[in-house]
Amino acid sequence: MSATPLPTSTTESARPPRRTWLARLLRQRTQPGDPEPESPAAPDRLPLVSLATRVGAIALVSGASASQATEMILRLGLAHGVRFQVDVTYTAITVACTESDGGGVPLNLFRTVPALDRDYARLAHLESVVDAVARGEQSVEEATEDLVRWRSRGIVYRRWVTSVVAFAQGASITALLGGVPLEIAVAGLATLLVHEVTAWLGRTNASYFYAQVAAGAIPMTVAIVLMYLRSHGVTDLWALSPSLVVAAGMVTMLAGLGVVGAAQDALDGYYITAAARIVDLVMRTGGLILGVVAVLWLGVRIGVPAYLVPESIPPHHPTVQVVAAAVFATAVGLFGRFGPRGALIAGLGGALGWTMYLLLLPLVGGDYAVAAGGAAAVVAVFAHPVGRWMRLPAIAIVTVGIVPLMPGLILYRGLFHLVVGMPAVEPGDTAGEMFLLAAVTGVMLALGSSVGSTLGRHLAQPTEQLARLALRASLRRGQQPRT
Repeated sequence: MSATPLPTSTTESARPPRRTWLARLLRQRTQPGDPEPESPAAPDRLPLVSLATRVGAIALVSGASASQATEMILRLGLAHGVRFQVDVTYTAITVACTESDGGGVPLNLFRTVPALDRDYARLAHLESVVDAVARGEQSVEEATEDLVRWRSRGIVYRRWVTSVVAFAQGASITALLGGVPLEIAVAGLATLLVHEVTAWLGRTNASYFYAQVAAGAIPMTVAIVLMYLRSHGVTDLWALSPSLVVAAGMVTMLAGLGVVGAAQDALDGYYITAAARIVDLVMRTGGLILGVVAVLWLGVRIGVPAYLVPESIPPHHPTVQVVAAAVFATAVGLFGRFGPRGALIAGLGGALGWTMYLLLLPLVGGDYAVAAGGAAAVVAVFAHPVGRWMRLPAIAIVTVGIVPLMPGLILYRGLFHLVVGMPAVEPGDTAGEMFLLAAVTGVMLALGSSVGSTLGRHLAQPTEQLARLALRASLRRGQQPRT
């Protein structure tokens, strides 16, 4: 007769099996997931989800990356004990939520994202509102009212201020490229005219593509007029380089492109948003190129003598270059609706980027693209700790800080060779090689800023547990860590 087995206790039966020595040798011990914060009874979820989608839409419109928008949304949910599943694309945001324990009725909310309108002051204010809600200093209803009020009382500069800033953009980038005082003045006036025309087109609800075409055509028209006057004996213009006028206008318009945001979204895994940003970038650059090429082609056909400034433009003293880069970045920051304090920080980023470019250029054998990419990485590392300390969006500091490095003059030289068909004077001076160098420079700027941002985020890790959880989850494309 077989013996009856002894009953085992519930505790012993629930105990996990012991691992053998081979399992201990080969397999890593399982780490527990990140615990979700305990919260009192969750509030009514509809106002919270509505606030979350509003926050995400404002973040994207104001210039944040998709991962930053997702981080803000997840942080609001974690602070109220609600699990969010977030889907962020270039034109829409979807937030689905349940209670932290998986109970309750699911709630989904969808919000379309308006057209991009960079407003870095609004983005900084948005970050402060999210911080206040996450710390319990502001209720969901108060935060919603605050964001609605900000839409009507945001930073809007007077028209004369924007006109002065537009002139400063063209003048400073021309000084950075080695222009003389007359070239600086003409480029500043051309950029001011571009600003007035594009602002008028914006008020008429014209497509941004046509605004870019006009922005490329206006500096090229000014350059064609200068070439015509020089050919008819206006000797006072012999020291003037029309190429710098066009290049200044192109760099000014290239400064508004979201190179940093597109690269950051691609590296963070938000491929739909990254692809949409790249298409937008290509369309805006294409409009700019179309405006330049159309006017240049027309000028050549009617007999205006077209020429290029020599490749070796004598640059100004490095101190003058750094000051010009700082002024240009500050002006771009003001156009991005930074406040005075934020614009000055952006100017410091521009000065730092150009200083690093000058230091790296001889170390990399004069390779413009590599030096520019290295400088962009340094600016990105600088932006995150400083942005956290000054309560400014880091992506805005990076985007504005690298604008002096945009390859406007290289792009114009390639277009000139393509339209006029002049032979290369020296190796590497063909249209194809110029276009390739401009494209590689853009890629290096995006790559450098993204690598620097990755390092900068580790240097500026938030101290609050909720913020750290939201940051880690945002890099998983909106999926919160499970316990």
